[in-house]
Amino acid sequence: MPRYKALLTDLDGTLIHSQDCICDALAEAFEKVSGGRPAKEDIMDMFGLPVEVMLTTLTDVRPDDHGTIEEFIEEYKRQYPIHMERARLIDGAMKTLDHIWNLGCKICLITSERRKNASHILKQTGLDRYISLLVTRDDVIRFKPDPEPILKGAAVCGCLKEECVYIGESPFDIEAGVAAGIYTVGVPSGNWPLGSLEEKKPDCVIKDISELCSIFDES
Repeated sequence: MPRYKALLTDLDGTLIHSQDCICDALAEAFEKVSGGRPAKEDIMDMFGLPVEVMLTTLTDVRPDDHGTIEEFIEEYKRQYPIHMERARLIDGAMKTLDHIWNLGCKICLITSERRKNASHILKQTGLDRYISLLVTRDDVIRFKPDPEPILKGAAVCGCLKEECVYIGESPFDIEAGVAAGIYTVGVPSGNWPLGSLEEKKPDCVIKDISELCSIFDES
């Protein structure tokens, strides 16, 4: 058994190509709730944050307007499976999870998506074969870049934080992993440039997700 006993992993941009799908689903939700659509670039700059934070940041909706926020979340949930039909696995993601799984390690998804959405895409892509443990927006009070979901992921796996590796593709991911004190890996497979990940001082940066295999093999 390797020293690292669990992989904690982000979803969008780390395991699947889904940015355009999510942008389209969010745009529909913004249109219905606020009557307008933020620029795609503004939405993508907030990838990794909960959708309600996007709403209150990119529109005039106040954080205490719980009715509108809930309406937005529900509309996004409705649009999500429609647009995510176009989502595709990142090259090497499935093979990497298979390798780590066969080492006897646990794999836990850490995502700002709601549990219903996350479960849907795991099943659609076949990732549910390896991922049954999830920490979603529904499970925490504070989300990335706060370390709460990362630490909860370690607890869900029944592991010490020193026994876990966390991988993500956004500065929010890296900041959360570093703050949690968990070995944190950045991978520039999403919307964020390499430099924005390096600025957050991860333990290492890899070119693609398949390099995770050697981290677990050598531990």
